[in-house]
Amino acid sequence: MKSSVWLALSLACAADFMLTACVPTVRPTAPNLPSTPVGEPPPATIGLTISVPLKPLLDAAETNIPRSLSAREYVEFFGTGGPNRPACGLGCGYDVSRSPLSFEAHANEITTSLSLAYWLSCTKRIPCRGRLVSGSCGKSEPRRRTTQSVTTQINLMPNWTTIATTRDRGVVAQDECVMGRLGVVNLADKLAARFSGVAQALDSKLNAGLSGLRPRAESAWNLLSSPIQIEADTWLEVRPEKVSVSAVQVSGDTLQLSGVLLAHPRVEISGRPPVTRTPLPEAALSEMPGGAFDVYIPVKVGYSNVEAALKQKLKIGGGSLHYPSSGKHYLTPTDVTLYGYGQKAVFKVTFNGIAEGYAYFIGTPSFDTDTNLLSFPDLDYSPDTKRLALESIQWVDHDAFIRDLRNRLVVDLAGPLNQAKSKLSDALNRRYGDIQLAGSIPNIILISVYADPKQGSLVAYFNMSGTVTAAVR
Repeated sequence: MKSSVWLALSLACAADFMLTACVPTVRPTAPNLPSTPVGEPPPATIGLTISVPLKPLLDAAETNIPRSLSAREYVEFFGTGGPNRPACGLGCGYDVSRSPLSFEAHANEITTSLSLAYWLSCTKRIPCRGRLVSGSCGKSEPRRRTTQSVTTQINLMPNWTTIATTRDRGVVAQDECVMGRLGVVNLADKLAARFSGVAQALDSKLNAGLSGLRPRAESAWNLLSSPIQIEADTWLEVRPEKVSVSAVQVSGDTLQLSGVLLAHPRVEISGRPPVTRTPLPEAALSEMPGGAFDVYIPVKVGYSNVEAALKQKLKIGGGSLHYPSSGKHYLTPTDVTLYGYGQKAVFKVTFNGIAEGYAYFIGTPSFDTDTNLLSFPDLDYSPDTKRLALESIQWVDHDAFIRDLRNRLVVDLAGPLNQAKSKLSDALNRRYGDIQLAGSIPNIILISVYADPKQGSLVAYFNMSGTVTAAVR
């Protein structure tokens, strides 16, 4: 109906309202609002740690190294050619025992140390054509001591393999070996060389044992590439894209690789999404800054429950809510319907009384994390409703009417939101085989709201963000 017609009807009714049964009718056209898509959350990061126990590998290395060695007197020449002419070197016997291996970790290195305790008995011709002179140290007195250490560096390759390389850090004699007329006989390094298998054993065992690093990384990648069930019809897809790895760290008896996964998680409300796995990418040996884990979570509410709550707030059915609250001329709400379009929502409120018909109100969804209330603080008439209302029902204080509706037209999301948070938290704090996920998602921001009475649903999308880690052992 044209504006002039509404205005004439309004003036006619106002002129002799008490003597006529003239009741203005307000039926504006529905606002045509486009439904905005949810969009994609920002890229998410997941802290990744992969741990490989080193103690079994180090223990295995130790079993390959003898605990003691000996040679009877005086058959060991130590490369001197022996005491007889023409070499006129040394002929010796010895007994040497080692301590258990000790390990010290720093960054990506393991320093392996052992101490040796020995006695040494030697003979030599002095001078070369002279008679044999013998002597000993540590045999009928405290054994002589020496220490030996090697350092093993572990480096990660882009293909997720490791290379262990051991270098000898030398031998340090703690005590001199003084043998009377033979003087100081320094054979500590040659005795330590009898235990030179330390480096070879460490490299062999570590390189073999750490070959399990790539399968561990693939296990985590495959888990996060598969849909994770949150509830019956809701699935979390993490969708990892790439991974960066910092330096390998050795702590105590564990090798730990730390990294960051870049992902684009999303939540699907449907049947189980198809698995779209991609091969484990190369380990980018660089620092990728860790950020937050962001995911858009749909919080579903049965529309009938929302409608019932809104009707209760407007006292529909009881007929006790009047606008204005006093006097004989008032409007009474008789029905309410909510439509959600993402960034905007529309309420259709039907009324009777001083006028009859319906009005459309447009508002922007807003969420209060303290009260868990979905509200519409800028709620106002749709353009066509405002035009007709101002023309047809001037006797209503429209500003007061709008303010009251803003206070009443709110939706309590506490129950479904807490349930959604609990389900997500459960999915992100669960063990999956040898992978432990740990997540804390304390931050919540409302993204959009969709409501369709015909489909019987209201869905509010929230960006839930925090931190998520995956530990592989």
